[in-house]
Amino acid sequence: MTINPPASHKPTRWRPAAAVLAAAATTAALALATVPAVAASTARASTVRPSISSISFSGTHGPGVASPTITVTGSRFGATAPLGTSNNVTSCGTYTANGDVYGGKLYFTDNAHFEAGYSNSSGADCIGIIVVSWSATKVVLEFGNSYGSFDHWYLTNGDGFAISIKTAIGGGTVSGLS
Repeated sequence: MTINPPASHKPTRWRPAAAVLAAAATTAALALATVPAVAASTARASTVRPSISSISFSGTHGPGVASPTITVTGSRFGATAPLGTSNNVTSCGTYTANGDVYGGKLYFTDNAHFEAGYSNSSGADCIGIIVVSWSATKVVLEFGNSYGSFDHWYLTNGDGFAISIKTAIGGGTVSGLS
């Protein structure tokens, strides 16, 4: 059973891509600022962080279609996906096969339209993420079944987006959807 939220309902949490990038830069600056100057280069050399080199989309855009596939390539994603929590029961309704939420370790933001995969102690996004495959250099994702079920909870070519995988952040403009 799918329950659609009222028209006034907004996604649980939304962060514009610029805010995500600014927060990451601030966190990195604070982390380095707390390391003594003599050890700063050693700290940077010993910290191996994941990075995103490309993000591509395939599938169909617009409302009423299945989730597109998002393929992220990069490095140091780790051998396994972060541990997720089922997102079948949300503040927006109950869904089947709605994927998982991953705290701040894996989430996707489509400009002011929706966010998927994020959760904290206050709640979780209404759209979960399904990890199709995961390796140290390639992550393939889809959205859970609440994708496209309300308002503008779907991707369209030209939408701005940001994605976070562990501590790697990438973004740009959605393209490649038919």
